[in-house]
Amino acid sequence: MLNKRLLCIDAGSEYCPCYLAETGDCITCSILRGQDFCDCNWRGSCIYSEFVWNDYVKKNSRKFYSSKILKKESLGNEVYLLKIETTKTLARQLKQPGAYIFIRGEGLPQFFDVPMSIMQANEKEGYVYIVYKVLGTKTKRLNESDNILIRGPYWNGIYGLNNIKTLKNNNCLLIARGVAQAPTLLLINKIVKNNNITLILDKGKLEDNFILNYLSHKNIEIIFIDTMKYKEQEYIKEIMIDKKIDFVFSAGSDIFHKKIIELIDEIDPSINISATNNSEICCGEGVCGACSAHLENEGSVKGCKTQIDIRELIKRRVNID
Repeated sequence: MLNKRLLCIDAGSEYCPCYLAETGDCITCSILRGQDFCDCNWRGSCIYSEFVWNDYVKKNSRKFYSSKILKKESLGNEVYLLKIETTKTLARQLKQPGAYIFIRGEGLPQFFDVPMSIMQANEKEGYVYIVYKVLGTKTKRLNESDNILIRGPYWNGIYGLNNIKTLKNNNCLLIARGVAQAPTLLLINKIVKNNNITLILDKGKLEDNFILNYLSHKNIEIIFIDTMKYKEQEYIKEIMIDKKIDFVFSAGSDIFHKKIIELIDEIDPSINISATNNSEICCGEGVCGACSAHLENEGSVKGCKTQIDIRELIKRRVNID
């Protein structure tokens, strides 16, 4: 039996109800999925009522914005930092941890859209920073562009957002490797005022830890280690114990998440964890199915819109016993 209480990141937003309401696939609303009763556990405005009031059609979709690349900086090893012009409204919407956008070079067809995590957003001046590594056709063409198209905002770039929203006076350990340092900075900006933060940075295959330039005035402890070495993983466990860590953020690959989860479970499985969303996101609207994951209790879940328990996801993907 499928879990009927999955949380959609767009529920209650200006983009809800969406295409999935029209097709009977709403993540949150049981009535829109064809059930005879409400079992959504949603505490905001009723999604079904919004759908009815909107004449049984979805609300407006996210818009495309034509934008300029204000700055492009090479960070080495085919990694680039972009400063992108946006509207002030969009920049404000992209300040939340887990925010991302789709971008493509101007003049290219829509299937060149590629999702990019937001590293930093400035709503006063209207710009965002992203960091990406050139890997394939989409990012190669992106690297050749001076003007781009943006689609957004999207917010499901992190799993475990509820654990982040409730942080206050917590002992937090943030562990970031490689390019995944980018979404970590947005999280730091969100929680640094009310929590004790220890940040572990692992440059991975990068030439340097690029977010250091943005941390000089932050009241956090920074530790540099190679997180994939056994000796250093033992050191991470010591940090968790000594600092009485009660929240961990994992920013890296699924293999990286697996290692961090195993370390946590050796110490205290009750420690809350959030992690970067590494799903293969293609449309961002729950339509294409590229990001779908099959979970034991939930069935097929749309990773681009659904808040998923990172432990369950990694257990299925990486086979944690």
